Amino acid sequence: MAFSRNLNIVLIESNIAWGDKEANIAQLKQQMCNLPLGTDLVVMPELFTTGFITGDREQASELAERNTGDTIRTLQVLAREHQVAIAGSFLASTAAQLYNRAFFIEPNGEETFYDKRHLFTYGGEDMVFNAGHTSAPIIRYRGFNIKLIVCYDLRFPVFCRNVRNNYDLLIVVANWPLARQSAWKQLLIARALENECYVCGVNRCGTDPSGLDYSEASSMVIDFKGKVVAQRGTSPMIYAELSPADLERFREKFPAWRDADEFTLN
Repeated sequence: MAFSRNLNIVLIESNIAWGDKEANIAQLKQQMCNLPLGTDLVVMPELFTTGFITGDREQASELAERNTGDTIRTLQVLAREHQVAIAGSFLASTAAQLYNRAFFIEPNGEETFYDKRHLFTYGGEDMVFNAGHTSAPIIRYRGFNIKLIVCYDLRFPVFCRNVRNNYDLLIVVANWPLARQSAWKQLLIARALENECYVCGVNRCGTDPSGLDYSEASSMVIDFKGKVVAQRGTSPMIYAELSPADLERFREKFPAWRDADEFTLN
């Protein structure tokens, strides 16, 4: 059986400058210059240009952009220059509504967007953002099928369910605080095990103005057996090589996916 080549991914666990899009974009540009040779995909945290702004809808409105704004245009340029895809989420506006909008930008400029469906009401996200109404997208990229979700979506296994191996990699972009780091890691591992897939969880680090702390070692890549195969060291950039051949062999050897329940997500 012929397999696609391995997928080389880089996770950037950034310390987001609160509400400062220019500083965060500048930080990304500098980091992109240091990508390992052969990188296919770069993944940023949730709301990587602003931080998790949930207490002030007026401020969020001022920072929000359309899909045709500077942030996405800059990401398209970076993706083309470095011949990589870039994923994450940003503060988006459509008409009078605000969304925590995930993006997947390919080197050829092709865009995929997804509005976070599960808003974190405990943190007041529903007071600022509007909820998305679609399923998380599955993107075909360099031989991998990739599902893209945002932070709190991770807590809802039915929403993340891999039906008949529709996807190979689950990307979770997040601002998940230190106080709930144990849940974060265990949920990432659970999603990898139950869906027989790779899981890439990318979190921010540092401290935000509300006083929430974020760990400097919480971003990670987990394989289909639930093993952490890459995690932050001394650098905020985390590198992993994902093997489609290893994944396919495991799915053939242990085909739990064949026994899964059929269901429809409304």
